[in-house]
Amino acid sequence: MNVISFEGFEYSGKSTQINLLKKYFKKNNIKCSFTREPGGNKDLEKIRKIILKSNFDNLSLILFFFASRFSLLSSIKPKNILVFDRFFDSTYAYQKYTLKDKNLILELIEQIDKKFIPKLTFYFKIDKKTLLKRKKQRGISNKFDKKYMGEFNRIQKNYNEMSKIKIYKRNFITIDASKTKEDIHQEVIKNIIKWKLIK
Repeated sequence: MNVISFEGFEYSGKSTQINLLKKYFKKNNIKCSFTREPGGNKDLEKIRKIILKSNFDNLSLILFFFASRFSLLSSIKPKNILVFDRFFDSTYAYQKYTLKDKNLILELIEQIDKKFIPKLTFYFKIDKKTLLKRKKQRGISNKFDKKYMGEFNRIQKNYNEMSKIKIYKRNFITIDASKTKEDIHQEVIKNIIKWKLIK
């Protein structure tokens, strides 16, 4: 099983790229499955709704996300390719405020079965000016996004940190999210082929 994860801020084009990849896999008859975090199955989607509307403290959120994550992973049946819409990088980026947070999150990542560690993580890096422009066009999607909108620099810094932390054999690929969706899609496919997840 080859695992791919997609990461980035809201408005970075992450969801668009996931949909383009779905179409590409379908067109080329590539066996795959897609899931998202938090959520991913019927029961966990209920938890997702609670989390996205919650005012939980940060430690509770870290533990909620990882409890949901481990539950999801235990229910997944191996496929040729498994694609995550957000994974543990999001928890690090959004929930890491202190060294204590960092150590806890990295310790919990260590508990993930190695077969679920992505071979490729695509991080769609967006500058604040572009993000605010897209936000104005779309509006706030949920309370959770609104809560973190003012913490752009911290979250961006945490994503940059994660790009330098070696997680098993994972390759972390940063993509300029200001490019056209077609150019980004081609870059995604090029890397998936380069790292031999597909032919």
